[in-house]
Amino acid sequence: MSGDLRVRPGRPEDVEALKVIRLEALGDTPDAFGDTLETVEHWSDEQWREKARLWNYYLAEVDGSVVGMASGASNDSRPGTCWLFAMYVTPAQRGSGAARALVERVSTWALVSGADALYLYVARAVPRARAFYAKAGFVPTGTTVTMHRDESLVLDEMRRDLGALSFHVEPVSPEALYDLRRRVLRRNDPSAEVTNPGDTLETTRHYGGLVGDQVVVSATFLAGPAPFDPDVAAYQLRYMATDFDLQGRGLGARTLRGALDDLASRGVTRVWANARVSALDFYVIEGWEIVPDSFFVSAESGVDHVVIHRDLP
Repeated sequence: MSGDLRVRPGRPEDVEALKVIRLEALGDTPDAFGDTLETVEHWSDEQWREKARLWNYYLAEVDGSVVGMASGASNDSRPGTCWLFAMYVTPAQRGSGAARALVERVSTWALVSGADALYLYVARAVPRARAFYAKAGFVPTGTTVTMHRDESLVLDEMRRDLGALSFHVEPVSPEALYDLRRRVLRRNDPSAEVTNPGDTLETTRHYGGLVGDQVVVSATFLAGPAPFDPDVAAYQLRYMATDFDLQGRGLGARTLRGALDDLASRGVTRVWANARVSALDFYVIEGWEIVPDSFFVSAESGVDHVVIHRDLP
């Protein structure tokens, strides 16, 4: 496959991209989906905005152009399970790796949500889709259902065991973190600078929270003393970010703990950061202290910050 492939969580501002790829999917493979093109193409702008805001959906992009989508959601008829829905890749990108990347990203969401398996329904009328899912590790459960809008369309239930996936923290290259920095910390602004002159210094440490080979949390530590105590050697935490669909699930804390354990093993005794005021509760719970009278507004992001620090054992 040529081009730079990435899969990312869709955001409310992606409403137009969602509309285009969803309508393409319904027109290309009508027997695969519960919705019909005739119904969906009449949705109002407000309905599309609501979908873009409420759906947990993912976009596959090649060189910035959307080439596929998938959704991760619960199933009212199967409480406690996680499902893959609305899977589609444009014909020119089939076999390119985009479909497999979408499956892996939805599997990550399911794993972090506490599921041990990811389920889906595949229409017998689309055998190539079933063949792909089998290659991706899904196996039939033996359950079949019919499409609610057309009982002649039979769907087979398939299940992918997520036991081989796990969340872990490890050192990574700075390049592995740039996409998260841009999307989460810089509003996905293509003109925003997400590199740092210190990224390539030998003393700098970059950490990723990963599921498989997907980086879903980023943290970088740059050697440099804190402004409130310039005589003590320290490391500054920069670019702490968790991907949108996985926030609030403890992955940031797990990444930070793993990074601090590694830094402590290397003899680091103090870390500090310019923390967003909106994230202070997270850091305080993790044992960081606020430096009094340190409030400022970041020139980079325009966001309110304070200085925090923590001494390592």
